[in-house]
Order: sequence, then structure tokens, then C-alpha cells
Amino acid sequence: MGKKKRFCLFGGIAAICVLSIVYLAFSLFFMGHYYFGTMIGEFDCGKMTAQEAEALITNRARDYVLTIKGREGAEATVTGEEIGLRLELDGTLEQILARQNGFLWFSALTGGERYEIPGNVSYEEALLDARMSEMLLLQRDNMREPVNARIGEYQNHGYEIIAEDKGTLIEKGRAKEAIARAIETMSEELDLEEAGCYTEPEICRDNIELVRFCNRLNRFVSSRIIYDWHGMEEIVDGDLIEQWLNIDAEKQIVTINSEAVREYVDSKSKKYDTFGMARLFRTSEGKEILLKPGSYGWRVDRAKEAGELAKLIRTGRESRREPEYLFTAAVKGEDDIGDSYVEIDLTAQHLYLYVDGELVTESDFVSGNEARGFSTPEGVYGLTYKTRDATLRGVGYATPVSYWMPFNGNVGMHDAKWRGSFGGKIYKTNGSHGCINLPVKAAEEIYEQVYKGFPVICYKETGSEAADKKPDGGTESGREAESAPQSGAEAGQEAGSAPQGGAEAGQGTGSAPQDGAESGQEIESAPQNGAESGQEAGSAPQAGTGSGQEIESAPQGGAEAGQET
Repeated sequence: MGKKKRFCLFGGIAAICVLSIVYLAFSLFFMGHYYFGTMIGEFDCGKMTAQEAEALITNRARDYVLTIKGREGAEATVTGEEIGLRLELDGTLEQILARQNGFLWFSALTGGERYEIPGNVSYEEALLDARMSEMLLLQRDNMREPVNARIGEYQNHGYEIIAEDKGTLIEKGRAKEAIARAIETMSEELDLEEAGCYTEPEICRDNIELVRFCNRLNRFVSSRIIYDWHGMEEIVDGDLIEQWLNIDAEKQIVTINSEAVREYVDSKSKKYDTFGMARLFRTSEGKEILLKPGSYGWRVDRAKEAGELAKLIRTGRESRREPEYLFTAAVKGEDDIGDSYVEIDLTAQHLYLYVDGELVTESDFVSGNEARGFSTPEGVYGLTYKTRDATLRGVGYATPVSYWMPFNGNVGMHDAKWRGSFGGKIYKTNGSHGCINLPVKAAEEIYEQVYKGFPVICYKETGSEAADKKPDGGTESGREAESAPQSGAEAGQEAGSAPQGGAEAGQGTGSAPQDGAESGQEIESAPQNGAESGQEAGSAPQAGTGSGQEIESAPQGGAEAGQET
């Protein structure tokens, strides 16, 4: 063990001696040489003597060339000869070396010192200006203005940010300052972009406001609305929505063009709405006729739907939707009547009730008095409501009915107990004031099947007469049986109200009774609040009344109370 210890001791002493020799050798060396990494101007003078550093600097000045680099590969040079470059050194190089402590050379291992060129670098400024004017990269015609990042055109179902174009516009004042600094430090290369000599765009593609604006635009066009437009599919997606956007790129504002949205809704409404249109119809007799419009069918609330569509566009989501309706029909599609309807043949004075394509019942009836101008209007309508045990009032009379089913303003179907016969030519001289008078049994059967909106079709067959049709069993065609008169009036006289032209389904108004109308005349009126299910708002009986409630209409200016206008 003792021998091993002595060996280690001698080895350690030897290593210390070697390191000491190396340290002393470097110390002696750096007493006459610059430390590692010593920079004088742009010259690496490490491990050089003062004389070697002076030679390096003066040689560089004599052959000095500054390479100027710009964007997109642009490049220019300036030589010392072109600008009359001169370098006058002083004694600073020796002074720098004299200040070094050779024994502290290891301190430079982590980084050498940096000094200015010990002397004066000078050049002819006019020559530099002339040389700069010759440089292609500094000529205005060769420069390109910077362009800000921006939102591109809509394509591929969205918007993207187009990156900024930095351009090549150089600020000459800044460029001259950078070139002068490079010459004064004897630099061999100058990058104008790194020196900040270019005019930069104000908005770059990562601009947070620009990114938010792009996201907002893409939210709008990512919306997808799948419409069920009366049974037909219509899709509103980004390709359509982008045409409706008002984009102010400068202010980064996007709005929806409400007029464009409304035009779209209007166009689809015109294309698919069926309200008020004439329809081809095959009668129960097998004839194909063109029905007059009436007030039935699909009709979109265009203004409201345009507003709802604009709201959906802002969500950025997919949704399925039916438009807002003013009026609806029984079924969707062009044939919006469907297989369930009441068919009223005004010429034959005969009615058919179909439910799901099956004939449920049929009956003769008496329609509006043709001689007095109260003909029941033709057209297609939807049942407004139905109610039981209503009293139809007018001046000097009150006529109770068990089944009241209006479909065109105050024109409707109801039982007429006071009549002894139906059908034939009764309507020509002794008809109603527009309503469809029915036998009680037929009225009951119809009442049980129909509901609010149930299609009611009224038409006349050209060239046919009721006399040519076979009457219902038990009724005398063309004759009207008399019943006991009410309040002194002739039995069976009915004073219905003819609907006004242009009144919409469920909203038509009748005409006031004629002066001196006989008592017992019947006025069809909308029921007051509280009526049975299926009645429209504002048309039910007075609160507190039970079965057999009276149906009264509000009088209009000058009309007596209870008169219907």
C-alpha cells in the first residue's frame, strides 16, 4: 500500500508541473499577442501581435469591398477605391496589447474583448452618393411597394388570409446610414433587411384582428340551412351566403345584405307558394276542371322568414327548417289539397266528402241565392273552424243551427232544419245569402270528419244544370218545402253575407242585411271567445255561455247591434 501511495503522489506532482509549464508558456505568449477572440472593428485579431493586426487592417482598407445584400437576391458592392477610402491608424493597437495581463489569458476563454478600429476611417461622401445612385436595388423603378395581408376571395367553401407582400421598397436615408456604419467599421457585408432599411407592410398574416375577421367570415359561410319548402328541398350554403355578405375589409366589418336575403325568400315563395292559385281538379263526375283561386294553400310570411334566415346564417351551424307561414295547406307539394276534402258542386247543388280518398258521405244542398246576387263564391278554401249549437243573428231574427262550419269569411256549411228539400234549382230564387244549407244528417256527418284547415272546394260545372242530376232520395228536385216562419218571416229565407272580394281565408267580411230584410234572415258570423276546439281566436262564444251559445258579430259604423258587416 505504501508503494501505491507514493506512486500517486509522484504522479500528481508531475501533472501540476506540466500544467504550470503550459500556463507559463501561454502567459508568456499573450504578453506579446492579443487574447483569444479579440475583435478590433470587424477584424478577428486573436493570437496576433500588434504589427500583424495593423497589417491585416491596412491591407483590408486598401482592398476593401463592401457587399450590400437586399431582398429577392438583389445585391450591390462598394469598393474603397470608388469612395476614396482612407485609414489612419494611431498607437491604440499597442495600447490595447499593453493593457493585457498575460497571466490572465484564461479569462478570454469565455469570450474575447471587442474594440473600435484604432484610427480614423474616412471616405468621400459625394463619391458614396454617386455610387449609391448607380445601384439598381436603390433605384425607385426597381422597387415594389409593400402590400398588407388581406382576406382573399371566397373559394373552396371559405375565406383564407393572403399573406402580406413585403415588397422591395428601401428607405434611402436609412440605407445610407447603414452603409456608412458598415464602411466605418470596415464590415465586408451588409444585409439591408437585417439593418431595417425596408418599408414593411402594416398588417401581416398573423395579425390578430385580421385572423378574427377571417374567422368571422368563415362562420357565416359555414352555415347550412336545409329547407323543407312545402315538401321541396332547398339548401342555403356558403356558396349562396357569400353573395349576400357586405364586407368592409378596411374596417373589418361584415353585414348581411337583408335585401338580398329577402329577394331569395321572395323567389322561393313565388316558386312554391300555392295560396290563391288556380288548380286543376278532377271532379267526382270524372271531369277535369280549373278551380278558381279562393284563399287556400301555402303562403310564406316573407318578411319574417327573411329575418329568421339571417339569424341562422350568423350561427355558423347546419339546421333543418320549414319557413314561417301565413297560410298552410293540408298536404305539401303542388297537389296541396290531398285526398281529404269537401267537394261542393254549385251547379249540381251536390256535395261530396272524401277522407283519405274514400267517399264518406254526399248530399244535396242549397247555396247562395243567385237571383239576389248572393251566389256562393267559387274557389278553394280551408275550414276556418267548426262549432256546435250556434245562433246566427241579424236584425229582427235569431236562427239556431246545430253545426256551423265557416270556410270563407262568414260563408260556411250548416244544417238548415227549416228547409224541406235540397238540391235542384232552389238556389236560383230561394237560396241562402252565400252559405251551404245542408240536411241535418249530412251536416252532422261532415262536422264529425272536418277540422280547421280542411280543404273545401267550390266550383261550377260549365254547361251542366242541377236538373240534369239525380236528386238525393226523398228530396224533391227543384222544389223547396215550406216550414213555419220565424218571427213573421217566410220560412227558409236566409240572409247570409256575401264575402268581400279579396278577403283571405278565415278573414272575409260579409255585407250588412238589406234595409227592410224580413225577419228570419240568417247572418253567418264568427263565434266569440270560448268556442269549441278548432275555432279561430276571437271567434268563440261569450264567456259563461254553454251549449246553444249565440254567434254574434261586432257591428260596423252605423250598423245596429248584432248586424253583421
